[in-house]
Amino acid sequence: MQLNEAQLEEYRRRGFIFMPGLLSPGEMAVLNRELKETLKTPRRELVLEKDGKTPRSIFNMHAFNDAYRRLIGHPKIVGPARQLVGGTAYVFQMVINFKAPFSGDQWPWHQDYPTYHHDDGMPRPAVVNTLIFMEEVSPWNGPLMLIPETHTMDFPLPPIDTKTTSYPGRWTQTQFVEEAARAKGIVAPTGPAGSVIFAHPNILHASGPNMSPWGRTLMSLTINALDNQTRGSRRPDYIVPADRTPLEPLGEDCLMALAR
Repeated sequence: MQLNEAQLEEYRRRGFIFMPGLLSPGEMAVLNRELKETLKTPRRELVLEKDGKTPRSIFNMHAFNDAYRRLIGHPKIVGPARQLVGGTAYVFQMVINFKAPFSGDQWPWHQDYPTYHHDDGMPRPAVVNTLIFMEEVSPWNGPLMLIPETHTMDFPLPPIDTKTTSYPGRWTQTQFVEEAARAKGIVAPTGPAGSVIFAHPNILHASGPNMSPWGRTLMSLTINALDNQTRGSRRPDYIVPADRTPLEPLGEDCLMALAR
């Protein structure tokens, strides 16, 4: 699969493109089945909410699960990612973020590239965040919010915050978020499971707490240009893997072959 010129131009201009229902219900059923089974067993890759029991994130499922290994080779993922990073690419990181009904915590406003650059040694933002809706995303269950065109903006490097949420992050100062939002507005794409946002790593984004009775699970699959490899990451290898294997597209049925 290849993005057309209009889609590429939208990405260059706005910093993201949204493709509702890119992956099928059957493919998402396979992925969610495997995820549910994985969460039954404690793992070092699993991060919990502040209550110490509710899943918040799980990292790099592709490193230990066949369905997720196949996902990173799905032609609907590999083709667009190669176009957007400018050539041969590999998986820098996969993280699945959960928002449990009534209790899923916020992700404050931030850009991803400052962390990739300063904490992982990534030379330049030749990387795309492939954001996959694992469940339906609605206006009520903590949708991802983005501020268009902020991928071209530079802000002062935020310090690492270890208190706001159970996972540390470099959250952008609210004064800069306010200025950008007043100038560019805020969008919050919604849609069925299998919808995908391809987003520039410098776009400002966040999500509020989930106060609804419906869960919201979203994958961030970060794909990096092979010639933009990180050097000297400060984070452990189960968070930022050392594997630099180039992505190669599999067949269109790579996930459905696992359907039961």
